[in-house]
Amino acid sequence: MQDPSLWFEKHPALSDKIVREPCDYTKGLPSKQTLNNLIDGLNVWYKVPSPELEIIKLICEMLHRSCLVIDDIQDNSDLRRGEPAAHMVFGVPQTINSATYLLVKCFEEASKLSLSAVTILTQGVSKIHVGQGYDLHWTFHGNVPSEKEYIRMIDGKTGSFFPLAIRLMREHATATRNVDISVDPIEELLLLLGRFYQIRDDYNNLVSPEYVKAKGNLSDLDEGKYSIMIIHALKNTTEGTKLKSLLTLRSRQGNLSVEQKKVVMGILARTESMEYTFHLLRELLEETKNRLRNIEDLFGGRNSILQTILEKLEVASMEA
Repeated sequence: MQDPSLWFEKHPALSDKIVREPCDYTKGLPSKQTLNNLIDGLNVWYKVPSPELEIIKLICEMLHRSCLVIDDIQDNSDLRRGEPAAHMVFGVPQTINSATYLLVKCFEEASKLSLSAVTILTQGVSKIHVGQGYDLHWTFHGNVPSEKEYIRMIDGKTGSFFPLAIRLMREHATATRNVDISVDPIEELLLLLGRFYQIRDDYNNLVSPEYVKAKGNLSDLDEGKYSIMIIHALKNTTEGTKLKSLLTLRSRQGNLSVEQKKVVMGILARTESMEYTFHLLRELLEETKNRLRNIEDLFGGRNSILQTILEKLEVASMEA
């Protein structure tokens, strides 16, 4: 018979190693470290002390990782950066638990900074979830957003990560603290960068061999999301009906066949939706570079880190 005293003893708490495994697996996948590099670039202006800066980097990295893991589940994506997505290795229930645990850890780290940092994080996470909610709603119900609605969704989803970093950094800045946040040129710069980054990602998913290797062949078409290319093509009176029918079939089938994807790509070519998006990307990037130059003039010096980030994005988009 088992010793009943076992039930009266105090036992050590469980380790969180198992809970972290799916998200730690994602962290180990190849990454370009864009968010970390961006924070380093912003710190040229804000000059946040190292201890606080490392916490801010950790918060942003963990939040981004948590969102990526959940996104892959919501989008039914089997691949992440060319490897099986976390839920394809650890299963959906364990992966969701890991992602939500990591989100809680973000708030724990924010509390080490200040109460206002927790508030900033709460507002940022709320915006991300609202933006994601609209994206999922449009996909599930087959509701086609306008371009303006699509932009607002990006600003709430992808575009929320960059301003979140700024607002956390501003709280602990030793420079650039007195910029009027209602017209903060740095925040406006990153708003454009967030829009560019999302549209570039959608565009490259359909044209870049690197993206085929990382996420699968035309995976965005299987996810059924309304990218700017799809929204533009659906406006076409000749081709829009055919494209709408294919998107409806995708919803019923769960994905599109290779042949159906070829038809979609043909429609995007004939409606010049890919060309439209390509030129939009060029204009967005040029305006982002102009905003960066204006801020450099304002603070009296070239920001080589941010310049390098934009140069790398330009090469990627022009090759696409």
